[in-house]
Amino acid sequence: MKHPHSFLMVSLLLLCCTQTITFAQSTASLTIPESLRGYWQFKTDNVSDWNGPLIGENFVENFYTVFYVEQMEQEADGSYFFHLRNQKGDTTEFRITPVFNDTAILWYKGWKEPRNCIRKQVPDHTELLTPTTLPDILYRKWVKGLTGKVIYEFTRDGKMLYDGKTWNILSAGYFLNKEYRLLAKSGELYKLVYLSFPLTGTLKVASELQNETVTPMASHPEVYPITGCWINKATGDWTIGFFEHFAVYQCQFWDYESIRTQKNKTTVSLKNGTERLTVKLEREEGKDSCSLAIGKGKSQPYFLCNHYCIPDYPSPDHTPYIDNGYHTDSVTLVGYLRNLPSDRPFEVTVPDMVTQNEEKYYTDIDSLGRFIIRFPVLNTHNVFIDWGRTTICSTVEPGETYFLYVDYNERKRFFMGDKARALNELVSYEELREYIDYDEGKEMSNLDYLHKTQEITRHKSEYREKILREHPLLSNKYRYYTENQIRYGAAYGLMQRRFSVDRNKQEQLEKGFMAYVDSAFYPNPVQPYTLLRDYSSFMRDYTGYIDDILPPSNPNVNLTPQELERIYSEFNAKGKIKLTQEEKNALRNFCVYQDKVNELQASKADSLEVIAYTEKLKPIIETVQQLVNKDNLLTNYVQEQLAKNSANRKLSIIDSLQMDTNLREILKTQYYYEMLQNRHNELPHTLIEQYKKEVSNPSLQVYILSQQQKYEKLSNKTIEHPESLMPNEPLAEITDGEQLFRKIIEPYKGKVIYLDVWGTWCGPCKNMMQYAKASKKLFAGKDVIFLYLCNHSSDKSWKNIIKEYGLASKSAVHYNLPDQQQDAIEKYLGVHSFPHLYADRQGRKHCEPGSSQTLYVR
Repeated sequence: MKHPHSFLMVSLLLLCCTQTITFAQSTASLTIPESLRGYWQFKTDNVSDWNGPLIGENFVENFYTVFYVEQMEQEADGSYFFHLRNQKGDTTEFRITPVFNDTAILWYKGWKEPRNCIRKQVPDHTELLTPTTLPDILYRKWVKGLTGKVIYEFTRDGKMLYDGKTWNILSAGYFLNKEYRLLAKSGELYKLVYLSFPLTGTLKVASELQNETVTPMASHPEVYPITGCWINKATGDWTIGFFEHFAVYQCQFWDYESIRTQKNKTTVSLKNGTERLTVKLEREEGKDSCSLAIGKGKSQPYFLCNHYCIPDYPSPDHTPYIDNGYHTDSVTLVGYLRNLPSDRPFEVTVPDMVTQNEEKYYTDIDSLGRFIIRFPVLNTHNVFIDWGRTTICSTVEPGETYFLYVDYNERKRFFMGDKARALNELVSYEELREYIDYDEGKEMSNLDYLHKTQEITRHKSEYREKILREHPLLSNKYRYYTENQIRYGAAYGLMQRRFSVDRNKQEQLEKGFMAYVDSAFYPNPVQPYTLLRDYSSFMRDYTGYIDDILPPSNPNVNLTPQELERIYSEFNAKGKIKLTQEEKNALRNFCVYQDKVNELQASKADSLEVIAYTEKLKPIIETVQQLVNKDNLLTNYVQEQLAKNSANRKLSIIDSLQMDTNLREILKTQYYYEMLQNRHNELPHTLIEQYKKEVSNPSLQVYILSQQQKYEKLSNKTIEHPESLMPNEPLAEITDGEQLFRKIIEPYKGKVIYLDVWGTWCGPCKNMMQYAKASKKLFAGKDVIFLYLCNHSSDKSWKNIIKEYGLASKSAVHYNLPDQQQDAIEKYLGVHSFPHLYADRQGRKHCEPGSSQTLYVR
């Protein structure tokens, strides 16, 4: 039996026969053979992905990070195996197997498979630069934050100053016209540096998988000792801010004229147009507090806010939110966004209680990160500020101006302004984020959903109480808003359960469920009603549910001969028509003879007598029919009455509920607006007059009257390409859905058909129509037909939408078929939801709601 030590020695000798192992000294990394150095690249799906290493004299790049060689082994097959370590101490392994000339096989530790690669003189998608031909904008001092400390400096002799060292730039490239890539060396160390300009005047530096954003040194470097947001110690308000290129005071930007410092005293001269302002600060060295005097005002104690939000205000505030009686006013928001992550426009979203839309307002951000935006509000209002980037849910008061400062690197969010306190408190102490997941809620019964909502409400209320105990000086506005935010967040979720019951089966929410809603949420509503979006959504669903559970009403108009005579007599009296004596007699005799027929039928008279008497009615009916067909007066009257009957049901619900005049007028305006949007044409004049009597608020009236005017103009507008609107008469005799559909598409054999089944009453359908013009431009000149089949819509609404969205064109075909024919086609196509876009190149029936696909007709 061999001794174990002998076996170990033999193994080691065998290993040394097949490999050459080199170890790095403790002070330096190994030198990599020249034949292996260069840019090695493999194929990637995305051109922006890391696509291979740079191999230098003593390092190998791995995913944008420099790893130094601490052990190198040359294997029998010509491969080189490396043990690597980076500056942080992370280790990895790497193998490169040269194949032929500039080709090789690469492998990193953690890879399942090696990759084939080639060596490039210049990396793909890269413009090669020299170390001294970088863009002019780089050659300056770059500082991080508001400290004034220089982090990077690039000089025109090809050097980079960073971290107290001088780095020689060995190579430089411009990748995809958006990023500068540098290889720099200092002593034995190498660094890969990636530079980009997300915004003008902002430099993003990435190295070793770490990102930081820096800005050019201020034109007045003497501002750095005082930069930041200064808080008045007595009031707790953010009063003034000093930044590199401007100051902020009274929600306005001020330019620097001069900054003079003598010992611990600084005098700043500011200008805003023709206005001038002097600010004096006296500050003890090393302290974040000072005595500060603005203009002719007295010197007061201030402190520099280094926290992520405004600290607690020093005194209570019992001021309530403004209630202006629901009269449209504007809010101005000025802002400075520092270290922006993206340059998309700034956005404010206002949930409109009348339209039930999220109205969005945009403005551009300048090169320094500044903006100003003004938007309308009906009263004190819930707003969503720059959602997805700044992401602030708050509330603003009409007529006010606010200033918003956000530093994305330091996560600071401050508001300035006379009414800014509540906004600062709301961003400082947000509510507990706990909710019922949508999929989880779908599986719950209504009562289980109620109990879970009550549990979450309790948790949120307890969390809120904890905040109030820890911060007892929080304002009444904060207290009122957060209390109702919890209430109506729950109320909205509960009333959405109205969609969990089957209205066709006359199902209702449980009595206990609605008893809780009626006692906890309907009384004592939030004031003003626009303060919270969730309250508006709750009331929409609450009144909608009452409408759902009421017995169905008959909105039809019953035109008896007596009613017909009354209507035409009224038309005649108002001068809408001039009745002949023959027509008057026909209308009168129609009533008399119809009464006689009714009497005979009631007395069970001989059927022959009834038939004989009915025959006498024929010439009278013919005259009446000619009168009815002469114009659209009766048709318009019937449509007007149908609209009135439909409206009166919902309006009676609103009138039956206990609420003040303001809320009643808002809900009625909301319903009239909904009618206009659903009809997509003007309301009857009598209905508009009825609305004016019911709603006296001028700001609310504007919603309806402006829409009414819009649709009146639209109705009078001519349709471009009227040939797009196809007549129904050639299809009148076809009742089978498949035959009807085949007949419609027959003229377009060999073309691609984009088929849209939609309705004028369908909100999502109309939302998609805004993209129709772009789609048509995309396929201009190609064999594509846009075929629109309209579902259960009036002719006027159908034409108005076509005009509004410009849907008529040389490549568009529109049908508004009678209901029975449209139903037959939809049954054949399997349409169950709207909008419905049909697609299948083989002619099979295949539908995907809301998808953008095509139908190829052979």
